[in-house]
Amino acid sequence: MFVSKTGIKVDDIPILTKHDIRSKVWGYIEEHDLANFPRPVDHRIPNFKGAGEAGQRVRDLQCFTAAKTVKVNPDKPQEEVRFFVLEAGKTLLMPTPRLRSGLFNRIDGNPSENKETLRTMASTEGMKKYSKPVDLEANIKVDLIVIGSVAVSRTGRRIGKGEGFADLEYGMMKAMKAVDDSTLVVTTVHDCQLFDTLPDRLFGPHDVPVDFIVTPTEVFQVSHRLPKPEGIYWHLLSPEKLKQVPILKTLREKEKEAGKDVTLAELTEEQKAANSRGRGGGQGTRGRGRGRGRGGGRGGGRTLSEGEDNKGQKNIQVTINVSKKNRIVKRTVEATNEQDRLGSADLDNEIQGGKGLKTRKPRNPFTYAVFLGKVPPACRVRELKEALQGRDVRPIDITWRGRNGFAFLRFTGPVEECDDVLAKLDGLTLQEQPLLIQRAKDKMVMKDNENAGTKEIIEGEGQNRKRQQPKKPRIVYTYGIFLGKVPSTCRVRELKDALQNRNVQPMDITWRGRSGFAFLRFTGPVEECDDILTKLEGLTLQEQPVLVEKAKDK
Repeated sequence: MFVSKTGIKVDDIPILTKHDIRSKVWGYIEEHDLANFPRPVDHRIPNFKGAGEAGQRVRDLQCFTAAKTVKVNPDKPQEEVRFFVLEAGKTLLMPTPRLRSGLFNRIDGNPSENKETLRTMASTEGMKKYSKPVDLEANIKVDLIVIGSVAVSRTGRRIGKGEGFADLEYGMMKAMKAVDDSTLVVTTVHDCQLFDTLPDRLFGPHDVPVDFIVTPTEVFQVSHRLPKPEGIYWHLLSPEKLKQVPILKTLREKEKEAGKDVTLAELTEEQKAANSRGRGGGQGTRGRGRGRGRGGGRGGGRTLSEGEDNKGQKNIQVTINVSKKNRIVKRTVEATNEQDRLGSADLDNEIQGGKGLKTRKPRNPFTYAVFLGKVPPACRVRELKEALQGRDVRPIDITWRGRNGFAFLRFTGPVEECDDVLAKLDGLTLQEQPLLIQRAKDKMVMKDNENAGTKEIIEGEGQNRKRQQPKKPRIVYTYGIFLGKVPSTCRVRELKDALQNRNVQPMDITWRGRSGFAFLRFTGPVEECDDILTKLEGLTLQEQPVLVEKAKDK
């Protein structure tokens, strides 16, 4: 049995996995209320209570004092460490979110800056505003690495949230010669996350061990340092991971030129089947243009894809570009009827009985749907798809309204599976912002099925039928806070930065800066209002004190 400092017990069974240990830790932290926002902590590096105290202990380490360049992960519990790096005038390196646009962002600390600005710079939003990207060719030397963890052991073993980015970042830094075996790795965790030992059989050569474990109450130095990864272990990376992290392609080419083995992991049968389902329409040949979706194409004119039904007939799918959108016409013809197979694909051919009626592409009826709210406006649907793939959630259809802050996922399986999907999506974040996740109303699903059926027929040429957009479920607020004496030149972004620095996360902000006031609305227990007022005490915007008081219940 493996036991943590505060008594989390994990049975040593033969089928034990890292995820089993993560689940135990996440469940314990939630059950004992040991974390701050964001909650719940599942699938996250927990923002444990006492993270600030742990950050102060990191600042007092000799290795921190001696370091000039410090790489810190972008998670919330390590924000205090990032602040101390900048306050000490050191260079801060922070990985780009999910390594989508590069490896590092860099900020050079300046001790002369005021603390409020430094705290803003240390936040994830501040990194976007103040940092500069670091090129792969840059000659950098990382003196110290600080990372988050879900579980660690006194022997130096570390378990992250399961996405492998910390291990991949280290391997890339090793490949760039930015780190070597002497580079120390520090992690900050809650005391409950510290185990005496963790099973060695769960760890491979690519897993990054730690040298210092810092909790709010103690600093523990690993007595026998474990070997660090030698670089990128290409045989453990899938082609899908290579697509998700573009800079891996560049590093792979360099190592290939250097004569190293860069063979990727082979896809499992399940992954191959999943890829085949994702491509669709892949049997037979494809016509001109780039294949997309169910065998369609992006090229000009038309594209053809073929399959064969159970009657031996060929199904020809013709895609024509019309008004910036692909309109799909399906026909089934005898395999011998070559002339018809290559015949005209004009839309006029689909007018039925001369009445000018056009039917839309049929689709399977939806059985249930999931609503996603609080979607960041800058987020793209590709990011959502990658997040869903990482959680093994495969909707049959996605309605994307990112700019409006919401999306719908629709499914065709048994309704009973909805609870499983909601469980998988629990704790989902996009661009590090937690999403509101709930089951969509049944009447919306029924309406979609009606629209998808034979009732949805467009009468006449050029006549467009307007679909009613689904309304975003109304959120019930439990209390609000009034902010007065707001400078008329202040912008809402400045308020959001100030709130983030004070760890205040309202569900909604009503901004009337030009009129000198704003409202913050919350959905938590009313008893939390006093804590929020305490955190906001002394709030200033543009060096002007702001009036802070509880809003009237009405």
